[in-house]
This record gives sequence, structure tokens and C-alpha cells, in this order.
Amino acid sequence: MRSDLAQRGGMLMRQAERLLREEGLLSLPVDIGRLAETRQILIRPMEERKRGVSGMLVRHGNSFGILYDASIPNCGYQRFSIGHELGHFFIDGHLDHVTSAGDVHESRAGFVSDDSYEREADFFASGLLMPATLTRAVIRRQPDGLAAVEAIHREAVASLTAAAIRYVDLSDIPMAVVVSRGGRVDYCFLSDSLRSLKDITWPRKGTAVPGDTLTDAMAGRIRREASGFRESAEIDLRDWLGGSRTIPALEEVVTLGGYRRVLTIVTCLELVDDDYDLEDRSDWSSRF
Repeated sequence: MRSDLAQRGGMLMRQAERLLREEGLLSLPVDIGRLAETRQILIRPMEERKRGVSGMLVRHGNSFGILYDASIPNCGYQRFSIGHELGHFFIDGHLDHVTSAGDVHESRAGFVSDDSYEREADFFASGLLMPATLTRAVIRRQPDGLAAVEAIHREAVASLTAAAIRYVDLSDIPMAVVVSRGGRVDYCFLSDSLRSLKDITWPRKGTAVPGDTLTDAMAGRIRREASGFRESAEIDLRDWLGGSRTIPALEEVVTLGGYRRVLTIVTCLELVDDDYDLEDRSDWSSRF
């Protein structure tokens, strides 16, 4: 059974896509600047960086503005931060909540916050930058795995991590996306088909990445490697998720440079056989 937040996340992503269709903005890359203009929302870079803050929603009377962190020269990250603030503006109930303590709300976008309002704004931003109908078309033109993620990243002008998370949501193949830092899991998303396996072990936030994996080896090199360094290796799915049967998989890793993080994509090379008892599938399959 999906969590309430996961169910609401799927609804918010669909809401974002409907908004784009209504505004005539359903094309890649989404013109989020134009969307902001339709509501007279000014967008500006933050003049001074605040540690851990990706962006701010600022209210002045009945007017609103968005400030985003421009200190990290990553257009996809900046666009996601802006999309997150637009989520606070468009999602029912968010404006009252985020401005209840003052006219400036500081956000931590990118699925790193445990706050439900921040997580909801992340879901909205995902649907806004990577609407399902357009993103599925991108996926269909690419090989499975990292190639598809990088195509979404390019065509949607979204961060690589956001593209990977959206890919897991929309892909039919068994796969997992893990973001780690210092050899420990920041967060993990599993596709619905992989999540349904009953005898796997979930990579939990804060736990060490499995030893003897490519990700584990990369953790010791992250300070020396520039952003975008990538490697791949064929593995047994049990290396990451445990289980009782050998399932061939491909582990692809990409360094995220200035973030000192590693993005890992684990893709099953073969379909799971019928001996596995699968539970009912759902539309949104992320779990932390």
C-alpha cells in the first residue's frame, strides 16, 4: 500500500502537468519563467547564499517573488529550486503555511527534507519540469538506465538526480536510484516492479552503501573526481538489495562533483521471473 504522501505526490505531479496544459506551456524544456510571469511572480538569484537553502518564496503585500541559489552553477538545480517555490505558490494550503511565520520562506528542495510541505513542493517541481506525457516520450527513444536519465536531464533541463527520480517513477523496468554521500545513503527510490519483490532489503537513509560495489569504491574517490565522472559494472542485484535469488543487474554511477555525492542507477538486465510473488502495482513507487 502506498503512503499518503506518495499518493499525494502523484496527484501533485499530475496537477503540475494540467497547469502547464492550461497555460499552453506543455513542451520541453518547460518555460517556468513564463509560468511565473502569468502570476506576476518575479524571479531573482539570491544575493547572498544561505547554507542549505535552495530558494526562497518572498511575499510583499499581495505580490510574490522567488529567490534561488545561484552559487551552484547548475541550471537544472536552479530550475528545480524555482519549480519548488512555484509549488508552494500553486499547491492549495501552502501559501498560508509557509508564510505563517513571516513574509520570507526558506526552502530545502531536492527530496532532502523530511517536512511534508517541502516534499510536496518537490513532487510538484518534478511534474512541472518533467511532465509525464513528454518525459515518457523521451524515455522511449533511449536505452534503459543512465542513457535515459541523461536524456531527460538534457531535454527537460533538470538536475541529473531529479531526472533519475522521475525516470524511476515512469519506467516499467525493475530499477533503483540511490544518492549517497561519504559512503552513506542519502535517499533511495525503487521502481514499482522492483519494490514489489518481497524478499529484498531496502537501502535506508543513513546506512552504509553495500561494500564491494562500484558505489562503495567511488565514495573513496569522490574528492578527486570531477562532476560527471561515470563508471558501470554488471552485478548481482543481491549486492544492493539482498534476496534469495541471483538477478543480473547493471550498476551505473555518476559523481556529482561539487555536491560530493554519488548517483547510482541499478537496472535489472533480465525480467524478474514468474517464481517471484509480486504485489499489486501502484503509480508512484518511491520509498526512503
